[in-house]
Amino acid sequence: MKFRVFFKTVSGALLCLGFATAMPCAQAELIGTDQVAKEASNPDKAVIDNFISRTEVQKKMQALGLDAIISAQRIALLSDPEARTLAEQINSLPAGGNFSSLTNSDFIVILLGAILLVLIL
Repeated sequence: MKFRVFFKTVSGALLCLGFATAMPCAQAELIGTDQVAKEASNPDKAVIDNFISRTEVQKKMQALGLDAIISAQRIALLSDPEARTLAEQINSLPAGGNFSSLTNSDFIVILLGAILLVLIL
């Protein structure tokens, strides 16, 4: 009988101790509006993130030896003027690509294809 009383007492104490140590402590503090505005709205970094997340850009970065994690860390470290400049450069890129990257052999193949198309039609 004494064992049951002892067991109930010890198990109750252990249960109370477990609840006391397992309870998370709530923490609240005020956040300034400048901090919220800085974190919430940075459309320039969003433009950069969208550009970097493209598959062709990822492939080109891997070919150059850059990892996606490292590039994301570098983007996070950009200051606002740097991010704005980079976003403007991304937005000013031509939509269809850059023709200056074509070689002479590419132009020859395109011209031959155009000539064949004209002859067929």
